Amino acid sequence: MMPRKIAAYICLLIVSGVAVTCSRRPVAEKIEPGPLTTASLFKAVSAAGFQVREMSANIPLAIHPGVLFKTMDYEDSLLVKLRERYKLKDVVAKAQDEWQGQLLLSHWINGRIKNGQPTVWPENALEILDQAARGKEFWCSHFALTFMQCAQALGWQARKLGLDVYHGPETLGSQHHGAAEVWSNKFRKWIYIDSQSDLHFEKNGVPLSAWEIRTAWLENHGRGVDHVVGVPPEARLKNPAVVWWKLPDDETSLFFWLYYADNARDWNEEGAARFIFPQDSANAGLTWYQNDYENKRSRPHTGYQKKLFVTVDGPQDVYWTVGIAEATILEAGSQRLRLSLDSYCPNLQNYEYKMMSHLVDWQTVADPASVVWNLNKGLNSLSLRTKNKAGVTGPETSVQIVLE
Repeated sequence: MMPRKIAAYICLLIVSGVAVTCSRRPVAEKIEPGPLTTASLFKAVSAAGFQVREMSANIPLAIHPGVLFKTMDYEDSLLVKLRERYKLKDVVAKAQDEWQGQLLLSHWINGRIKNGQPTVWPENALEILDQAARGKEFWCSHFALTFMQCAQALGWQARKLGLDVYHGPETLGSQHHGAAEVWSNKFRKWIYIDSQSDLHFEKNGVPLSAWEIRTAWLENHGRGVDHVVGVPPEARLKNPAVVWWKLPDDETSLFFWLYYADNARDWNEEGAARFIFPQDSANAGLTWYQNDYENKRSRPHTGYQKKLFVTVDGPQDVYWTVGIAEATILEAGSQRLRLSLDSYCPNLQNYEYKMMSHLVDWQTVADPASVVWNLNKGLNSLSLRTKNKAGVTGPETSVQIVLE
């Protein structure tokens, strides 16, 4: 006869594993709530009464803004007028994917606005496009503002940048430039867009952010960076590509100084915007100068004088993510998990999910604070994503597990 203690021990081993030969059902174990990761999922599934035989996961890293960025509501009257008056959805209708649509938008703006000395001073993209239709010319910052607000009108997050080469106070060396970045759900990153020159930059076929271009300049003067003009399949490589560039240095030198305007509506330095200004080992302790043509000398950037700069340490407070569905495992019950969802997703409409791979259509999450995932032996899958008011869906978070 088997000793009682040994029999109890064997039963315990079976319960903590597959639980098929012991008559007692697995008892739910309490787990510490935490982010969905492969490690936390292993532990939670075990607490739910299963063992993992196979697992694959696609869990994008989510980063919330370190500094507040004032985005615009999708139903803002300005954005509504932009969409309707200029038929922006038609502008990008032929795009094969989101990235091509963003390039089509930039290309369209490049063709609508003429580069030159402004004689009028509009305050938003709608006014710029209206004046451009009358033949008025505009600077780089007006192209950037137009792209930023038109992108937001289509449900894409975008922001305006200021950038410049490094130079000292001795000469009129500033090349101060205005451009934009747009969040790409396809590439899960911010991408630099210069509508004035119909330009973006790539490395090994991947579009680059402004900070990545800056890094390439600091590391090896931009070697290996492609300067891409236009929209695929008609896009072409061109260097120099910036319409006004005349310096001997590579155009990537333009990215030594960078600021990110924190307001999608009041973009002007005379308005409500502040300039998020990253500092690192390359520029810490240095001063950004601008040209003072009237006095024929350089002066410190107006961002210092008008207290517009919001200094941050490095790019981590600038390069947050948009629209990534973040799952937290709250508890593991008998044959089920319960999760909650969160995301930095301006204009969020709802979360969507698939719980088995054979489900073709995405389903709306009824309660993001309590999502129940019922588990079974064999293949189990869960996919999550955000959807904003424009119908733009965020990067997919997904896991597949084979249980026994």
